[in-house]
Amino acid sequence: MEKEYYKQPYHEPESQVPNPSFSEIMKDFFFAPFKWNARSTRKEFWISYAVQVVISIIIGTIELLAILPYSSIDINDTEWNELVSSITITFIIINIILAILLLWLKFSLLGAAIRRLHDTNHEGWWILLYLVPFG
Repeated sequence: MEKEYYKQPYHEPESQVPNPSFSEIMKDFFFAPFKWNARSTRKEFWISYAVQVVISIIIGTIELLAILPYSSIDINDTEWNELVSSITITFIIINIILAILLLWLKFSLLGAAIRRLHDTNHEGWWILLYLVPFG
């Protein structure tokens, strides 16, 4: 005769939720931003979000440091013209590269958010609710 269920030893059920490593999360985040037909766990989404915030802060700091030599406290017509004419091609290239990196980060986060919506059994189109002004 079998023991009553409350007298049997407890066996924790095996989880079906994947537990990706940090390197797997970063690989999906940076190299598969347009993989929108998949699912992502809470851990994957929040680590991706945190990494995106840190990298955005670093890029913003680099932008600030790149424009610092060209900034001036007193801006009048002559100094403004000197400021614009003194911007070098290196400054423009740095800004273009950083803008591309920021766009890539935003698309990667969009992909992670859509995958997270799929994991909660919602369609990815629900992400468009961010565009609706509430007030």
